[in-house]
Amino acid sequence: MVKDIDQKLDKYDVALSISSGALTAAMDVLWVGDISFFDAHEWGSDKVDDFVKKVAKSKGYKGNDIAGAIKKLEDDFPMDGDLLTKEFGSGAQHHLRDFSHHPTPVGLMFSLLMQFTGKGYGTKTNGEFVSYDVPGWQPKSFIDSVYLGTVAWLFHIISDIAGSSGTRKMEREGTGVPGPLLSFLKEISSIPGIRNIAGKTDPKASSNKEENYRFSVICSKMFNGTLLGEHDKNGKPVLHQELRFDLRTELGIVNESIKNKQYIPVVLNELIVASFYSVRRFMMQIEEGGINSLDDLKQIDISKCLPWKNETIRHMRMIATSTFTSIDLSVAGIKAALKNKENPSGFALDFMQGINYWGVGSLALASNSEFMLAMQKMQKGFLAAAEKQKRFIIEKLPNGQADWDTGKYGVETAISVAKIGTPIGFIAATIGVYDEINKALTDLKLATEERIRIEQECVARIEIIRENRKEMEDMVTNYLFDKISVFTQAFCAMDQAITENDVEAFIMGNNMIQAELSGKSMFGSMDEFDNLMMVEDTLNF
Repeated sequence: MVKDIDQKLDKYDVALSISSGALTAAMDVLWVGDISFFDAHEWGSDKVDDFVKKVAKSKGYKGNDIAGAIKKLEDDFPMDGDLLTKEFGSGAQHHLRDFSHHPTPVGLMFSLLMQFTGKGYGTKTNGEFVSYDVPGWQPKSFIDSVYLGTVAWLFHIISDIAGSSGTRKMEREGTGVPGPLLSFLKEISSIPGIRNIAGKTDPKASSNKEENYRFSVICSKMFNGTLLGEHDKNGKPVLHQELRFDLRTELGIVNESIKNKQYIPVVLNELIVASFYSVRRFMMQIEEGGINSLDDLKQIDISKCLPWKNETIRHMRMIATSTFTSIDLSVAGIKAALKNKENPSGFALDFMQGINYWGVGSLALASNSEFMLAMQKMQKGFLAAAEKQKRFIIEKLPNGQADWDTGKYGVETAISVAKIGTPIGFIAATIGVYDEINKALTDLKLATEERIRIEQECVARIEIIRENRKEMEDMVTNYLFDKISVFTQAFCAMDQAITENDVEAFIMGNNMIQAELSGKSMFGSMDEFDNLMMVEDTLNF
């Protein structure tokens, strides 16, 4: 077996990743055409109507009319969120602004939250997060709340995706619900930091809050169709010529992107990066392992050449997809700007039709992998800090590890008892008690002796815990206060840095967090970062 090779990301990996992203982006620009949102919406509408009618028929609907199918599902599966239609912008906007109407995991979470709290959660017109009391709400049993928040919610969302029964009777397509992409954009538009950045980048920012928070307003215009639909020569939306960017459109975009083969340059980008990684690691083993014959090839560790499950390939994919998407978005923006010099609405439509959505999806997946890797590293830091504090506390206890184990046993017992208060916990506890009784009946005398011994031991241990509880509480409280204070200060500084576009301040806040987690920052300023990028040695992340 050849010696281990350096698996860390180096400048050659970075250069290849950037080159791959740029090359495949050029292929995308030259050979992949723009999609049509109008065709996408039409295709999505037809598929959604068929789906809603199939679901309604599975629930007993006998007709073949879309308005009747929607009415059947509306009647069978009402939702409390509809009682807040007026608060969340009436019929045109409440499916977007009320988060419980989003057909996403976030929407499911807010649907359950509404069932247990009696409040609907969403945004105001300017994007500010807000909650309203549901009129006439009454607490329900745990089982009923879960059913209404999940099963009934799902079928109600299905009834809404094709519009309301009233609007479909008038042969209009209706509001629909936002798709996953627009739902995500609307949700993050309510985050204070995002809202502040959106306001500061708007040249028309003024005392008018809707102007200051253009991100949220743009989401609303995309949903109601006034941003992407037909406009007259003065830029005003043409009545009944809207193009709603809802779930129907997003489904159609997937179909259009497949028809236009947007996936080809994206997949090719992934293959180039993976192939380069594997071939280069293979050659490194040959070079550093002294491989001189075919028989020597048996010494190579193939697992070191596989392009998955390591930090280096994740970093390379992130760099390649970021490069691809950056070029793709830039070209789409330039083409749309040249075509629509005096038409902002036309620019928005052409820009979004020119985006490679497979590339955006690939970037999202790569970003998620990087985020999970960062979370794993942070978790290790917290666990190391917790273990260090645990050892410190044990050293302070009179009987050391024994007292710590007693305290841990007491906490676990208390948690087990507390679980009995929930329906699921009650069932689990009942089963456990039944099993224990069966075991105890086999040897009643042994069970009695064991109970007496445990009671005596618990009395002694509890007395020790009482004597040392105050010292333990002080140590834990001081530790948490110190950590939380630093984290709060650092995150505030980083948020302010984002708002003011201050890179140095952002780096300083990041270094504060790393210092608390016993980490070592590789750079303390933008100049140090630039110098780091110029070194010839391998970069150790």
